[in-house]
Amino acid sequence: MIEEEIYLKTNNECARKILFEVEKIPYGETLTVAKLQEKASEFSIEDVLRIVTLFNKEHYLTVLDKVSYDDNDVLRDHKIKCLTEKGYKTLDLIRNDEIWNLIKSKIDNFDELSIFTIFDIANKIMNVKHNNLFDLPKDLLIQNNRW
Repeated sequence: MIEEEIYLKTNNECARKILFEVEKIPYGETLTVAKLQEKASEFSIEDVLRIVTLFNKEHYLTVLDKVSYDDNDVLRDHKIKCLTEKGYKTLDLIRNDEIWNLIKSKIDNFDELSIFTIFDIANKIMNVKHNNLFDLPKDLLIQNNRW
């Protein structure tokens, strides 16, 4: 897989599902990419591999070996260890179905946006919700940038 390819169109629903599935890995255990794809069977192995590679490169999750195809296009047995702190914080932004569905419904080109743009939008929504919840004056507004 060419490195630039991982930044091409990603399936945002698949990206969210991967974060949820990696979060479930028990401490001290791992999950192969092949097993992850079984848990996210509604998505292609190419989608899963692209997102795992991207999230590993951008430090959202930890992979014990580099994720790639071998010469025969057979997926190697790469093991995903866990979400990183960045991965957990990001998942917290999009964990709530209400927030996720709000973003999907309000943005016409949701499927064309980068997953990182979706994370940024979710972060802004959460900042507004927190500011409204605590009725903060403008000089104390929360401007949390999680990554």
